[in-house]
Amino acid sequence: MRYSDEELIRYLKELYTELGRSPVKRDLKKYSYDAYKKHFGSFNNALIKAGLSVNRRFYSDDDILGWIQDFYKANGRSPSESEFIKLFGDSKLFRNRWDTWSSALKAAQVPIRTSFKALSNEEMLDMLIEVCKKLGRVPKRLEFSKYGLPSPTTYIKRFGMTPAYLLKKHGYISVHSIRRKISKEQLIDELKEVAKLLGHVPSSVDLDRLAKNSIYFSTRIYKKVFGSWNNALKKAGFKPNSEVHKGLSDEEILDIAKKIYEAYGTLNAKLMVKHGVTKSQIERHGGMIRLKKALNIPYNDRTKYTKDDCINGLYEAYHYFGHLPSINEYNSRHFKPSYKTIIKHFKTWSRALEELKKFINFLSQT
Repeated sequence: MRYSDEELIRYLKELYTELGRSPVKRDLKKYSYDAYKKHFGSFNNALIKAGLSVNRRFYSDDDILGWIQDFYKANGRSPSESEFIKLFGDSKLFRNRWDTWSSALKAAQVPIRTSFKALSNEEMLDMLIEVCKKLGRVPKRLEFSKYGLPSPTTYIKRFGMTPAYLLKKHGYISVHSIRRKISKEQLIDELKEVAKLLGHVPSSVDLDRLAKNSIYFSTRIYKKVFGSWNNALKKAGFKPNSEVHKGLSDEEILDIAKKIYEAYGTLNAKLMVKHGVTKSQIERHGGMIRLKKALNIPYNDRTKYTKDDCINGLYEAYHYFGHLPSINEYNSRHFKPSYKTIIKHFKTWSRALEELKKFINFLSQT
């Protein structure tokens, strides 16, 4: 069967919305991993086409230089170091090969970005003011690179304050002007755009996750302008998720719980609420324990995990991230056993990682 690029990309976005993260090989069900390799050259290329973060793995020189060249062709400018790190997750991927970002750009045969070290304080301030006048507000984090500005961190290091407070200090724009100048019509248009991108009415969690890694406004702005998130949805012509799920039957709640467990490998009240089921609906069904019993999901299995289970869970996380995982990284992807169980067995996270290193060395020798 033949699939179009659009179908494959749409499925990746659906998985991202369902999982709350970029999908990996094991998440694919509707289309095969080979289908993505055939259409896009690699699975990571498909993720990039879908606007999602790529998964950690070993990248060849050609992979990295090819991404730089593709970025230059698509955007008409060379990517910044921060844009590379945001997508690939590790500056060592280019530093260990080319030492500096400028050298990496040179190797990719694209223009080297202008160094901001030689700019005076006055020049940096003038550049910021010019962009603010163009936007009518303080630029968002990702817009600094887009409009050729030094990064927000560079401003903080140079002036000892954020760009917003720097502008306020010089009397050009208020820190809170973004709330006053943004129009309701612009917010509604943006909300409709997000809904079209996701393929469904966005929840507050959906929008805040997008806003963190894009130039979209967060729900904080919508609540300030419209009074509440539900009011904003209604103004955009959408029915709030809380109303959509208001009449859920017990069977529908069970079905949602089952899908969450299949997607995340775990089930808890936080994930249920995130996917539109209210706490009162969970209680109406008898609480989380009754839900788990109905789906034959272990609901109190901490003591069942052995040290070997812990190492296997850590190894899965190591394989996913490409490095020894931190507690936050391990916990963010809902690996099993929980980090608390691992610490219970090994006393500290560091000791658990030491055992993981021994396991990795053992595998490399066999």
